[in-house]
Amino acid sequence: MDDASWRRRTRERLLTRRQFLRAAGIVVGGVTLASCGSNGEDSTPSVPTPAPSPTPERLVEAVEGYDDAGLWVGRSLTITSWGGEYQDAQERAIFEPFQRLTGAIVETDTTDAASLRRQVLEDDVDWDVCDVLLEDVLPMANLGVIELLDYSTIRSQDIYPDVRMEHGVGSSYYSTILAYRPDRWPDQPPPSGWKDFWDVERYPGTRGLHRDAQTTLEFALLSDGVAPADLYPLDLDRAFGRLTEVQTNLVLWWEQGAQPTQMISTGDLDLVGAWNSRIERIRQEGAPVEIQWNGGALSGDAWVIPRNAPNLDIALDFINFATRPEVSAAFSSLVPFGPVNRLAFEHLPEQIAERLPSFPANKDVQFTIDFSWWFNHRDAVDERFDQWFADHP
Repeated sequence: MDDASWRRRTRERLLTRRQFLRAAGIVVGGVTLASCGSNGEDSTPSVPTPAPSPTPERLVEAVEGYDDAGLWVGRSLTITSWGGEYQDAQERAIFEPFQRLTGAIVETDTTDAASLRRQVLEDDVDWDVCDVLLEDVLPMANLGVIELLDYSTIRSQDIYPDVRMEHGVGSSYYSTILAYRPDRWPDQPPPSGWKDFWDVERYPGTRGLHRDAQTTLEFALLSDGVAPADLYPLDLDRAFGRLTEVQTNLVLWWEQGAQPTQMISTGDLDLVGAWNSRIERIRQEGAPVEIQWNGGALSGDAWVIPRNAPNLDIALDFINFATRPEVSAAFSSLVPFGPVNRLAFEHLPEQIAERLPSFPANKDVQFTIDFSWWFNHRDAVDERFDQWFADHP
């Protein structure tokens, strides 16, 4: 994928995600998640602003290895993230404890891929740590705009391997899953995965998928009996053939995250591929809808460090702190994004843990998107997907 294609797709994805989460009002553990994305514009970043004062309730009192409150006194760290209540959760669970336990001053700004690249190319880097989409780590590394991570500083042994990369490490998980109405087929067991999504005789009803080749093609192959471990490289002919088989039953190809949740809530959809956080919200509000984790597509966000970041030493220590079990658990107790540290679940109530995408029982039946494969094939596959879509209105 060339530079221009990556920047274009990054802007499109971030805008969609921002609109989705801002409209969502997702609630987990009593806190609402409303926004998670940049504005996607190629504009000069805003002036960093100090992180808000912590709330009276401390989510993280202590973290193993962080017992020197003067460690980074007199030093500051600028972190970029997605804004809204996603970042509010980070401020409560991660930024405030890091300030308190190390003495560092944390300032925040908004993640913007174009601004990150401009800062690096102009050798005028203001940011120290950025929360970016997991799928953008490889393109950023390929463009030379982020640092290699030092895993002698970042304790990675308990971080899930699929989010440990040379240039980035996971900050959270989210999933695209099969959502369904359990009241729709009272005489049948609940749909067990994508094979049942494609089985229109046993599970009649309306269906919807994301109008995006990534995940949609993987789901098509899973429906045809391909094992998750054998998904990549994608058998495109087989995947598009399966899409053609179910196409007449698809009443929604959604592009905005509100669409599938609204339609499954009202009963206009019976099964749909959707983001777990969206579905969890309406489920908590009483909608007759459930999540089938089997065959879900795991993705997430990652911490990266811009090349030539001014505070590399503190940035590495911050990433180590942010991925500790206690800290990961505190963040996931506020928003429906899964922790990247497997030991975090020892610090979470079961009723919250079991609804998160990286909960072991849920993670074990999902696959992690192969971003390396998509990095090398995205443009060609998107072109074919768009042509298939035009041929199957």
